[in-house]
Amino acid sequence: MGKAFHVNLDFDNAIDSYKAYYAQFAEMDPKEIKVNVDKLIKECKYGKELINTPVRVIINNLGDRINSKYDDYNPVLHPNQNQLYFTSRRDTDKKVNRDIDYKYFENIFVAESTAELWKTATLVEDRLDSKNNESVLAIAYNGNQIYTYNGEENGGEILVSELKSGGWESPDKLPGKVSSKYKETTMSISKDGKEIYFVSDREGSIGGTDIYHSVLDEKNKWTEPVNLGQKINTPFNEEGVFIHPKGNKLYFSSEGHNSMGGYDVFVSEKTSDGTWGDPVNMGYPINTPNDDVFFKIDEMEKQALYSSFRLNGFGGFDIYKIIFLGDEKELKMSLKDEKLAWNYKPDYNLFYNKPAEQKIDTTLYLVGIVTNAKTNDPVSAKIEIIDMEQSKVISTGLSDSLGNYKMRIPKQKDYGVEVTAKDYLFYVKMLYLKDKQVVESKIQANFQLDKVEVGSKVILNNIFFETNKATLKSESYTELERVLQLLIQNPTVRLEISGHTDNIGGFKANQQLSESRAKSVVEYLIGRGIEKSRLEYKGYSFNQPVADNNTESGRAQNRRVEFKVLSK
Repeated sequence: MGKAFHVNLDFDNAIDSYKAYYAQFAEMDPKEIKVNVDKLIKECKYGKELINTPVRVIINNLGDRINSKYDDYNPVLHPNQNQLYFTSRRDTDKKVNRDIDYKYFENIFVAESTAELWKTATLVEDRLDSKNNESVLAIAYNGNQIYTYNGEENGGEILVSELKSGGWESPDKLPGKVSSKYKETTMSISKDGKEIYFVSDREGSIGGTDIYHSVLDEKNKWTEPVNLGQKINTPFNEEGVFIHPKGNKLYFSSEGHNSMGGYDVFVSEKTSDGTWGDPVNMGYPINTPNDDVFFKIDEMEKQALYSSFRLNGFGGFDIYKIIFLGDEKELKMSLKDEKLAWNYKPDYNLFYNKPAEQKIDTTLYLVGIVTNAKTNDPVSAKIEIIDMEQSKVISTGLSDSLGNYKMRIPKQKDYGVEVTAKDYLFYVKMLYLKDKQVVESKIQANFQLDKVEVGSKVILNNIFFETNKATLKSESYTELERVLQLLIQNPTVRLEISGHTDNIGGFKANQQLSESRAKSVVEYLIGRGIEKSRLEYKGYSFNQPVADNNTESGRAQNRRVEFKVLSK
């Protein structure tokens, strides 16, 4: 009865019921008491304090595209914010067996973003999947590693998977000393990828499960984990740790501290000496007498995702979005008898403004990650967006050390894009944005660059000649400038410039034309200061088609100039 009152926020009646329960054992051995009544009463007292000072938030269920009648929890948003990974114990065709709690095994699900909603979540069935319990824990900020939990490894272990060729590799144990014979459950990684915080019940824990910290050493191995101590960890369980992207705040759930029941979400701020301050309860209605766990907040601290067991949910744990409203503005009162009937006579000494058109912010942003096409490592690059109608660059941006970039674009239409980076081949293509989905004023576009390596080829799409001649047209100069800059930035690189034709006409005539055109490009580059020894030219006639010569569009693709890296 006490628990029933407790979870329904009727704390006074809950306390009375708990005391009545305790009184039954007054003359018996205290070991007969099955629950910690003192703790439950404290939780009720904490709850009374917390609901009297609620925090200003909006809490929204993510809906039935994400949540089910089963437990759905531990949301992990991809750094690009276009994919939501989470863990579910729903019924699937692949795993029909049940665990010792008679719930279905854990599986990882993912949902793609749309303009306004998440698409219906689907089961992740690649190499992350197994016959056991697995849960998603975190994704590195460069988007190239995903951390998962496997329930069959040493009773529960953290694994990591690399992104290769657009898919996740089979997960491996973390290098170093994080893995143990004990259980490791959830974890969070710092933005620079050099620190992790994780939960374990290993030897030396203060309570059941505690939060530990480990750093990456010079050999890229995780050092001996350090318990965060009694200020963070309690004699009870801690779970769902998350380090803020700025590294200055640690969020976690705990059954201890001043929890109002079950797991509550707490935050601790890093002090000037590098230690963690006293944890603060995130407050009601974020926290409830039920379990509230796996809290993850954005860098601006405006929104968060977490899992909670709440009234009117779909069943079990659901995933919720929290919107922080900030401090309430002070209401300013006026003692003046203001005349509200404007047809009486406006008082221009009041705050009176003529009606004006309200401009709506229609700013769009292009966001994404620039990576190495083979390794998926982040690349620091320069991105230029080109308005093809005006033939000019309308936006320039730089990707950071994690490969992330964000650029303003005037409107949603098709553009040209040029991406350049040191030691990489330039990337020039059309960027078709007209029909792309816009999510919170953002359009997603990722770019993969090829390293300057021997044998690498690039088709020069914008080299133009006079008909049946090798004379370069002026429209070619922009593309040739890109090749020139590549050679200047990589002074040891040697290139073969090659000409190619379609199969219309004789082989010999096409051979001469293709070679002459390649020679014209080489002569242009030599004329711009490139040493002759760094360039070769060849004509291949129609021996190396890249498309079908039986169609006009295919023949157009085959009439081209390209370069190949001979040495670097």
